[in-house]
Amino acid sequence: MASIPLKQPSAPTRAVLNYGLHSEFFARLNEEKKLKIFDLTARASRELHRWAAKYPLIRRVRVWPLSLSVTAAAPFAGLNALVSMARVSLWVFTIDDLFDEETVPFSELRRRVERYKEILNGAKPQPNERDTLALALCDIREDLLQYDLFPVLSEDWSKAIIGTLDGMMLEHEWRVEYRQNGAGAKLPDYEAYLKYGMYTVGGPPHVWTVLIALDDHSILQNYEMISELGLMASTCIRLANDLRSYEKEIREAKINSVVILQRQAAQEGIRNEESLQWASKIVEKQIQESLERCIELQHLSHTHTGNPEQAIVDIARFVCDFYVNHDYHTFTAGAGRF
Repeated sequence: MASIPLKQPSAPTRAVLNYGLHSEFFARLNEEKKLKIFDLTARASRELHRWAAKYPLIRRVRVWPLSLSVTAAAPFAGLNALVSMARVSLWVFTIDDLFDEETVPFSELRRRVERYKEILNGAKPQPNERDTLALALCDIREDLLQYDLFPVLSEDWSKAIIGTLDGMMLEHEWRVEYRQNGAGAKLPDYEAYLKYGMYTVGGPPHVWTVLIALDDHSILQNYEMISELGLMASTCIRLANDLRSYEKEIREAKINSVVILQRQAAQEGIRNEESLQWASKIVEKQIQESLERCIELQHLSHTHTGNPEQAIVDIARFVCDFYVNHDYHTFTAGAGRF
């Protein structure tokens, strides 16, 4: 009788190795780099799950994709630094949910925003603090005190989050105006929208947390260049988010860059379907141009390690690519574990 050959274990397929992630960014990496990123992501996500469990409003479905994003952009960072970065993004996402879903009265949101600003300026938790997101923000700030650059960059970090909170308040006003008056609503123009939108997507808070956590003191000699790079990367992320979500935003009578540009095109006589295509093309073009500018700025800046520039450029590249096929509400890649 002929012997039956033993079945040899097959090599991991691309789909298995990528945990359901469809990404050109990842496709360009070798297998060793991918494995390192997923290993670090798994470890960071375990720490984040434990932390987020203390704060019920934080949706832990976002832990895996956010951990993956910060790790893919900064695989050279230590585990503690990656967790510090992802905590801030989780917190910003949760605040955005409160504004977006309108489950909390706006007057209460305004009160909470003022409290968050106090904490950002150094206020301690109150004995009767009932807002768990205020406690989470205190925890985040306390965590960042471990880094040598926090005293130097804390004002920039606080301003970035305050800019995000103020932007969310303003976007709420625009949304109310749009719902009440429709085509006759007074909305910001494209440039004014982007000025605030790059903050409300959480870009600057992430950038300044990265700069603090990576602890490369030479960023202080490259401050202007790094600052511009951070804003440009944040613009990329805002536009990529808008391109991913505009159909949902149109259904829910919300505004974003695509909606604003479509309205501009319609006012110039372009028909509805054609105006949407035109608006989308404009956004796609600006994403590409902004990513190219990020790379230019990366080459112009010269920190000792090069890591701050790389982390900022690659968070923009990864997130823009991620939004082509995924979003942070539903992507879990299964359990995402080895």
